[in-house]
Amino acid sequence: MEILKYVIPLATGGIIGYFTNLLAVKMLFRPLKPIKIGNWTLPFTPGIIPKGKPRLAKALGNAVGTTLLTEDDIKNVLLSQSMQDTIKSYSDKLIKSELSLKDCAGKTMTPEKYESLKQNICTIITDKIMDSAESADLGRIIAEKGGDTIREKVSGTMLAMFIKDELINNLCMSLGEKVNEYINQNGRDIISPIVSSEAEKLENKSVYEVLTESGVDTEKLSEAFLNVYIRFIESHAEEFIKNFHIAEIVEEKVNQMDVTMLEDLLMSIMKKELNAVVNLGALIGLIIGAINIFF
Repeated sequence: MEILKYVIPLATGGIIGYFTNLLAVKMLFRPLKPIKIGNWTLPFTPGIIPKGKPRLAKALGNAVGTTLLTEDDIKNVLLSQSMQDTIKSYSDKLIKSELSLKDCAGKTMTPEKYESLKQNICTIITDKIMDSAESADLGRIIAEKGGDTIREKVSGTMLAMFIKDELINNLCMSLGEKVNEYINQNGRDIISPIVSSEAEKLENKSVYEVLTESGVDTEKLSEAFLNVYIRFIESHAEEFIKNFHIAEIVEEKVNQMDVTMLEDLLMSIMKKELNAVVNLGALIGLIIGAINIFF
């Protein structure tokens, strides 16, 4: 029985230390809600983390937004070689795609919007051709060139005695006016179907086919895509990243988390450390028990 006077203080100290620290760890998260007795709230309820979740959310947001994930960090990631390789690979894939222009457009817009856009483009092209034709005054050109041709044909023949310059001018001017009138009245109906037909041929060609037929160096175009990306990040990344509001996003996400989810998250990160705190309590209890025995 003599041994009990040594064992009991040690066991008592260890058990008290262990369960004291275990209770302290549990009280970090529990209880989830305040416990009330009438109008009186039991101290230390709710747990430390549920009670201080808004402050924890703000602190985490500031830590992530100003220290762990700064604007320079994000900019460096966006300009890293791996990201540049990804952009280059994507642009190569896009340029050399076997998808038709129509199929590519279909990935970014509805069929109705595509047809509307296509029709608008055809209308613009038709209008430009009509404006050019009207500005060129084709009737006048035909009158002038036609008059010169007729004079050359009749020069030195008996017809020259009867077909005078005045007659040629009147005939050609009248023809020119008719040409201009015809273009104004019917030109759009003639040009529009041709433009639409060419647009349909073009939309069914692959991106790569259109580029190569146009004489575009696809390798240089891919490099140009990459250079545009790099210049954009270098020039506008900081302003762009500021709009992320990283600290505010983290704070909002933490505030929206259920307390039990937050507990699981923290425990998954700090379970080993918290268990060490509990075990340390037992060790300190043993030491205190030993001190009581010998001193």
